[in-house]
Amino acid sequence: MDKALDSLSHKRGSVREEALCSIITDSTAKVQVQFAEKNFVTLVYRSLALLKKGSPKEVSLATQAIALFAITLGPGGNTHEIYKDSLPPLSQVLESGSESSKISSILDCLAIVTFVGAKDFEETEKSMQIIWKLIQPVALNVNARKHSPAILAAAISAWSFILTTVDGWRLNYKYCRGAISYLSDLIEYDDESVRIAALEALALIFESGCFNSLSTEAKCSSSCLIHEGNTSTNGYSPIQEMKDNILHRVRRLSLKDEVDKDRMSDWLKVFEDGCCPKTLVINWQNMLKSFAWYRLLQIKFMKRILGSGFNKHMQENEFLHELFEIVTPKREDVSGYGCQLYELDSKEVIAEYYEPELRKNNKSSIQRMFMSPNSFHNKAMTQLLNKRRMLSQIDIMPLKLSLTQLLLTYHQVLLFSAPYNILLSDKKSLMVLSTSILQSFIQQKGSTLITCKT
Repeated sequence: MDKALDSLSHKRGSVREEALCSIITDSTAKVQVQFAEKNFVTLVYRSLALLKKGSPKEVSLATQAIALFAITLGPGGNTHEIYKDSLPPLSQVLESGSESSKISSILDCLAIVTFVGAKDFEETEKSMQIIWKLIQPVALNVNARKHSPAILAAAISAWSFILTTVDGWRLNYKYCRGAISYLSDLIEYDDESVRIAALEALALIFESGCFNSLSTEAKCSSSCLIHEGNTSTNGYSPIQEMKDNILHRVRRLSLKDEVDKDRMSDWLKVFEDGCCPKTLVINWQNMLKSFAWYRLLQIKFMKRILGSGFNKHMQENEFLHELFEIVTPKREDVSGYGCQLYELDSKEVIAEYYEPELRKNNKSSIQRMFMSPNSFHNKAMTQLLNKRRMLSQIDIMPLKLSLTQLLLTYHQVLLFSAPYNILLSDKKSLMVLSTSILQSFIQQKGSTLITCKT
């Protein structure tokens, strides 16, 4: 990866593309925390430099690499630095009306660095406003143009992904009301991806409590109007009118033949009940876990960014563990039932010693230190073998078996745990035990019978 990082400043575009592909592949296959902490500044600056001079493929790969580094690092000072350095060039490319092939990857990158690196609501809101200008262009903007359905759906998904970090009560009244009105118009859009993105965003707004805050502000404004002498409210709030409008559009869309009936019935339940249902998903531990709607949107977006590396990051990325509240199994509890599968009956002893550097072609020193019987190397090996021999003799635990009850009291019988040898005090003890019992015991335990005289 160090070599690939150096190749990002190469003059040839094909070399830079190959280097970016290598970095992305390694970052998705393994959580490269140490490499990201050490080289994130170099990667970000060299990747952002490609936004102007690079090809559309280079821009897509560069922004994907920045997003992967942000996910790898997690929240903190490093990702906040990535956010501050990336926001101006990314927003400049979006506002300049760049090629459609660049916009989708830039939107994903902006959403990720804001999600991970933004420190407060002001920084988060700034990114959301930049993306919203792409969703609903201002009429006076010269660069404003109609984007393709794929870009529009990607922009709504990125905006919704950032919205999952915002409390609905903190959203601006006029801004939130305008967003709801525009998204409700997109419910009947011709492209299905745009319709689904708009429904997901509206469901998130329902769940975040934005409608409750809007209702509170609407009541305050209506009370002010009544106090001033204006009584034209007629007891019907504009928020309730917006809710009814959304329900009417969803019901009308569910009656069309070209839409998925089951999916639209689920969306209809979401908006009719007023809250999004808890959904069960399977996480990396093959366990069913309940997530709210905003968590499902986060998982969906992260899975699309990480691609094939999603499962690997869910296993090893501490940021994702904290985000999705995943408890990783401890090493001593690998069985999953709170107990070990077996206990070791022996321990491996490792002896470490210091080996000094020797001058080259010094045969006498090598022979004295390694080949001589009194060398420190041979002494260390002798001590290690003696310790192992002593442990093998001491580490013998008696087994309490029913076989001992058949023995006479005046003869001593010792049973050893491994390799289950039976030591009898004299040959007369053999007459006490039945031959069949001994044979069956030896066959079951794989033991050997040893006799000795006292």
